Amino acid sequence: MPSRRAGTGTPASRSLPRAGGRCRAAGGTGNGRDATAAGRADVTHLSTTSRRASAQPSTITADLAPGRAMPLSLASLPAMASDRLALHNALHVARQPLEFDWHGRKAMLRLLPEGTAIDQAWSITLDLGGEPLLLSGSAAALDRLGEHPDRRRDLREVDRELVAMWLEVVWLEWLEPLERRLEVDIHLRPALSAPMERLARLCIAFEIDGETHPLALDLPVAIAERLLPTLDSAFPARRAPADGVVATLRIESGAQTLTLGEWRSLRAGDVVMLDGAVADGVRLNLADRFGCRARFSDTGLRADGPLGASSPDRAPNPSCEAPNRPGKESVMSEPPVDKSTPPARSETPVDSSASSTEAPDVDSSPTDPLDSAGLNLDDLPVQLTCELGRLELSLGELRRLGEGSVLPLERHPERAVDLVVNGRRMGRGRLVAIGDAVGVQVERLALDEGRAGDD
Repeated sequence: MPSRRAGTGTPASRSLPRAGGRCRAAGGTGNGRDATAAGRADVTHLSTTSRRASAQPSTITADLAPGRAMPLSLASLPAMASDRLALHNALHVARQPLEFDWHGRKAMLRLLPEGTAIDQAWSITLDLGGEPLLLSGSAAALDRLGEHPDRRRDLREVDRELVAMWLEVVWLEWLEPLERRLEVDIHLRPALSAPMERLARLCIAFEIDGETHPLALDLPVAIAERLLPTLDSAFPARRAPADGVVATLRIESGAQTLTLGEWRSLRAGDVVMLDGAVADGVRLNLADRFGCRARFSDTGLRADGPLGASSPDRAPNPSCEAPNRPGKESVMSEPPVDKSTPPARSETPVDSSASSTEAPDVDSSPTDPLDSAGLNLDDLPVQLTCELGRLELSLGELRRLGEGSVLPLERHPERAVDLVVNGRRMGRGRLVAIGDAVGVQVERLALDEGRAGDD
C-alpha cells in the first residue's frame, strides 16, 4: 500500500498544515469501531389501555356487511429479508459506549437508535479494499472530526479531495489498526454520487467537550457482516438486568418415576414413595435449572442457602412395581434399596406437577451459587407472547360468539403489538413478514420496570 504522507501532496501542501508530520508505511491494516445497523423501523406510540366492553360493543356478528372485516395478510406487513435477520438483530443489541483519547481530550462514541435523524451536510467515502462506506454528519461534526493542532483553515472552505486527504492523515492512528484487523487497505475519498445497493445503516454519536454530534454510517450488507467482530470488540454488549421479569419458583416435596401402566393402576388410597423427600424440608426449583433446599420454620420456609445450579447428569430411578390389589388399599413397593446404605436419590430433573418425571436434585450447599455479584440466569426459559389487545366480554357476549363473529381491535395488528414476558407486558413491537413466516420487531422494551406496554 502506498505511503500516506503528511507533507507533499497532502492537505498540508494545499493551505492545510501537516498533521504532526506522521506518515504510514506500506501494507498497514487495522482496528476500528466501524459497524452498521440493518433496516429501519418506524416507532409507533399507540395506547395499549384495554377498552372495556361497556365502552363500546365488543363483538360484531356475522350480519356485518360482507367485505367489512379485512383479514390480516403477509402482504400488509413490513417485509424483512430472512438472510438479513441475524445481522439486523446483532446490530440492535444494547452496547456499551467506546471511550478514547482525541488529541488529549476525552471523547466517546455510542450507538444511537435506528431511525435517528442525522443532518447530512457533508459525506465522506471510506474505501475498504474496494468496498465503499459512506460517513455523513453535520458541518459541526466535520469540523470536530477534522480537528488537529496544526490545522489553520475551516474544512468547509477546502476542496473535497483535500478534505478527504486531510481526514485520512488525522485519523491515521485509528485507520491503521483497523486495516491490520480486516487485512485490507482503507482510503478516504470524496462522497460517491451513485447510490450504494443493499445498505445497512449504523447511527453513532460522537461526543466531546459536552457536545454530541450524530453520525450516519451507510455500508453494504456484506461489509456489515464482516465488521461484526470489530463491533463486538469496540462496543461490547450491555446485558440488561431484567429485574422486572417474573419467574416461578416451585416448592417441591419429592418426586417418583412411574411407568404408564403403573399410573393407570393407581387408585384412591394407594401410596407412592417419594424420592428425596424429607419430613421437615422441601426443594425450591427454578425452571429445573436452579434450586436449593429449604426447611419449615415458625415464620415459613427458610432456605438452607442461595440458589445454585441443578445437577444436569441425573439418571432415572428404577420404576416401582404396582402390586396386585386384593382389596381397596395397597402400598406401592419401594425401589430395590440396599438397607445398609442410604437410598439412592432420583437423578432425573422433574416437574412436580406431574410425577411422571423427576425433580432436579440440588445439594444444600450448591457449588455454583447465584449471588448478587454475578447472576447467571441466561439459560432460564421465559415465555414471550405477542398480544394484539385484550377484550373484556360478558358471559352473554361470549355465548353469542360463533363462526364469522368479528372482535374489534383498538389498533391495527400490523402497526403495534404488546410484548408479554412471563405474563407481564414489558414492551411494544410490530409484526413483520420474514419470507413466508411472521415475526415481531421490538420497538420498545423495559425488562427492568415491566411497564413498557402498559401506558
